[in-house]
Amino acid sequence: MESTRRYPRHSYHDSPGIPITIIQFGRLERIDLTVQCVDVSDGGLGIIADIPLSPGFVWFQGPVNRHKGGMIVWSRKSDRGFRAGIQFLPIPQSPSDYLQMTDN
Repeated sequence: MESTRRYPRHSYHDSPGIPITIIQFGRLERIDLTVQCVDVSDGGLGIIADIPLSPGFVWFQGPVNRHKGGMIVWSRKSDRGFRAGIQFLPIPQSPSDYLQMTDN
């Protein structure tokens, strides 16, 4: 079976977890939690959470694979909790980065 993935995944194991903030689509509530990273690619991040996650915007407390945030694009129940996929979004690290990105 051929893979439909655009980017190859690599295992990622972080013992303390990754603190994130989520704003789920259709809800005006902020969720702060720590998730375990399972794998990473140039396009996104696979995570395990203790609670079910719906699609929405994600901000990382610190850069992950040089990215500041992304979007939850899928989620499902797994044997270890709730597995989800985050697609990285081009969120600038600082206002000066944003100006450099748009000044072309």
